[in-house]
Amino acid sequence: RLAGARLVPVPVDSEGLVVSELERLTESTDVAAVYTTPHHQYPTTVTQSGPRRQALLRLAARRRICILEDDYHHEYHFAGRPVWPLASDDPRRVVLHIGTFSKVLAPGLRIGYAVGQAEIIRRMAARRAYTDRQGDLASERALASMITGGELGGHVRRMHRIYRERRACLASALERELGDELQFEIPAGGLGLWVTARRGIDTDAWAEAALARGVLVHSARRFRFDGRKGPELRLGFARHDEPELEEAVRRLRLALRDVTRRP
Repeated sequence: RLAGARLVPVPVDSEGLVVSELERLTESTDVAAVYTTPHHQYPTTVTQSGPRRQALLRLAARRRICILEDDYHHEYHFAGRPVWPLASDDPRRVVLHIGTFSKVLAPGLRIGYAVGQAEIIRRMAARRAYTDRQGDLASERALASMITGGELGGHVRRMHRIYRERRACLASALERELGDELQFEIPAGGLGLWVTARRGIDTDAWAEAALARGVLVHSARRFRFDGRKGPELRLGFARHDEPELEEAVRRLRLALRDVTRRP
């Protein structure tokens, strides 16, 4: 918006971004770019299906739309083989692939990367220079050494196991403590769960009550363009070990009781 863009939402379902709706939008609107998280859609965690991925690439090539592929959780895919990025099958060069090391190492690292056409990268670097002339050279060199020396790959493999165990712990605790109140599917990857509350539960009030008990969750309203309520919640698990996740779910159950007891 600061750059002058007008943002228009596109629906997402169980197969990811609904390309047919995007195509319908292009018939009435001059679409310059589409921002998408196809590997683990944020916030629903859905992985975009193969046919949808191919349809999106064909549409972008035909309409000359730039696909901004944010591959923020690529390393953490727990079920089956990881899905290759859109950029890996992009002969028409319509994808700008962007990622970050913040999820792999630490949120405070603030080092990302972009892969795309040289002219786009050049213009991005020029804009970046307006606010940051050189970045953190010490951190960048240390990260480069971890990549070339193999330490980063080893770290990702260790964290992959830890996050998979934490995901299983959170899912088990939710089924045990809130199985009658929540529905969800364990996603193929990513660092969060997208859960749906049973009919009649105010997820905004639940999130507020949970925060009062020291647990931060995000209700569907936070992610909707129209700001309307929804029955969903997003629960992250990466930061906490198993005992902390168990305690968080216990507090979620108490927070729901706080909400349902209100007049």
